[in-house]
Amino acid sequence: MKHLSAIPHRLLVCLLAIYSFVPATAQRKQPAGFDDDYIFWGYPNVYLNYEAKFAYPLIDRMLQAYPPEVEMSQNRQMALVALDQFLHDADYTKRNAFYTFVNERMAYMLTTMDEPVFSGVRVYKLYNSGFILKTLKTTVAIDLVPGGNTSKPFLTDSVITEIISRCDALLVTNSDSRHANKSIAKAFVEAGKKVYVPQELWSNLGEEVVSVGGDTEQTVEADGMTLHILTGHNGKNTNNIYIMDFQGRGVVAHTGAQDNDADYDWISQIHDLYDTDILLTKSANIHLEDMLEGFLPRMVITAHENEMESSVDKRESYWTTQKRLKSLALLNIPNVVMTWGEAYDYADTESKNISSSANKVLINGVLYIERKGSFYTPAGIKIK
Repeated sequence: MKHLSAIPHRLLVCLLAIYSFVPATAQRKQPAGFDDDYIFWGYPNVYLNYEAKFAYPLIDRMLQAYPPEVEMSQNRQMALVALDQFLHDADYTKRNAFYTFVNERMAYMLTTMDEPVFSGVRVYKLYNSGFILKTLKTTVAIDLVPGGNTSKPFLTDSVITEIISRCDALLVTNSDSRHANKSIAKAFVEAGKKVYVPQELWSNLGEEVVSVGGDTEQTVEADGMTLHILTGHNGKNTNNIYIMDFQGRGVVAHTGAQDNDADYDWISQIHDLYDTDILLTKSANIHLEDMLEGFLPRMVITAHENEMESSVDKRESYWTTQKRLKSLALLNIPNVVMTWGEAYDYADTESKNISSSANKVLINGVLYIERKGSFYTPAGIKIK
C-alpha cells in the first residue's frame, strides 16, 4: 500500500471528505427528528414531502393575491409555473400536501359561492374539465368529478356534498370517468336536481336524469337557462357540446372532451347559429384553433390542464397552455388561464349588466334585454 505522502494532495482531500461523510450518513437512522433539524440524508422522499408541505400554501396565497385575469401578471405566471412543477411530480399521490391543497382551494371557492351574482356570469373552475357557472337566477355544475380513485379521491365527500348543495343542475358531457361520476349524479337526483347526460347514460337513476343529444340540435328550457345540445364525439364515443344561454346574462359553451376530425365540418359553422360569450374548451387539442374559429367566442377559458391521472409527459401544464394560446393570438380572442377553485366574473358590473352580445332596450320606459328576438328582464326572466 502506498504511503499517504505518495498520494496527490487533491486526491487525499477527496478521500478524507468521503471518509468523514460516510459515518455522518450512517448515523442518520431515525426519521423522527426531521422536524428538529430538517436534515434528510438517506430519505429523499421525506424531503419531497416536506418541500410540498412548505410550498403549496405559498402558491395558494400567491394565487389568491393575483386572481385570474386576461392580462396575466408576472407574479401570477410565476405562481402557476411553480404549481406546474409540483403537479408534475411522478409520486404526487405520496404527498398529503397535494390533497390538502386541492380541498382547501375548494373550501375557499365554497365561501365565495354563497355570494350572489347580480349581473353576468361567474365561472368557477373545478378539477379537469369541471366548471360551475353561477348567475343571479341559477347555478350549474358541469363534469363534476372527485378526481383520483375511489380509495383516494382528490375531493373529499364533504366538499362534493357542499358543492352539490349550492348547485341547481348537473351537466355531463360524456361517459368517461374524468367527466362523469355516477355517485355524484345520484346525489343530484336524490336532492331533486336535474342531471343532463348523453343518451343512454344512467337511465336507471330516476326521472331527474334527462338524456339529451342526438342527430340534430336539441333545446331544453330550464330555470334561468336555455340549454342547446349539439352531439359531438371523443373518438367514436358520444360527447355532448352544451351551449348555455343564461337568458340575457351571457352565453357559455362547454365542449367536454370533443376530439373527432369529422365533426369540425359543422363545428366550423357554430358561430353562425349561436352568439357565444365564453368558450370552455380543452387546451391540449390539435384542433384548438379550429374550435375557436368555429365558435368565435368573446373569451376562452381552457380546461384539462394538469389531469393528474395522466402520466407526467401527458399532463398539460399551465405554462404550455399559455404558450399555446399565445400562438393563436392572431384570432384576437381574449383568454383566461385558471386553476382549481378559482373564480372569474364575466361582465360583472351593472353598467355592462350582462354579456356584450345582448342589447338593452327601453319599452314603455322599462328596461329589457334583447337577444335573438327574445326579451328578458335584467334579472334574466324571459318575457313571453
